[in-house]
Amino acid sequence: MEVSVKRIEIARRVSEECGLLVPHAQQVVDCLMDVLIEEVLKGELTLPDFGKFEVRWTKPLIGRNPLIPDVEIAIPPRPKVYFKPSKDLANRVIKTLAVGAAKK
Repeated sequence: MEVSVKRIEIARRVSEECGLLVPHAQQVVDCLMDVLIEEVLKGELTLPDFGKFEVRWTKPLIGRNPLIPDVEIAIPPRPKVYFKPSKDLANRVIKTLAVGAAKK
């Protein structure tokens, strides 16, 4: 189950929850996203009760074109962002989805 939420939708929720005007909430959300991205680019970002974002490098690989199997292609290492949810978040997801699945 994939859910995609746009920044404006988050800003509307923040606006409702905090009593801000939507444009102000949008500025807050944009600023927060910029700060989070900057921190992840430093290598690691831990948000207590939410989880940990971490940059890890993939291993270099040797690839092959299926049409020309004799030719090897070097695939260089590259950074990837991984997310590990906190125990609290993981437990909340399990409880929420288990209750939702039981209702169906």
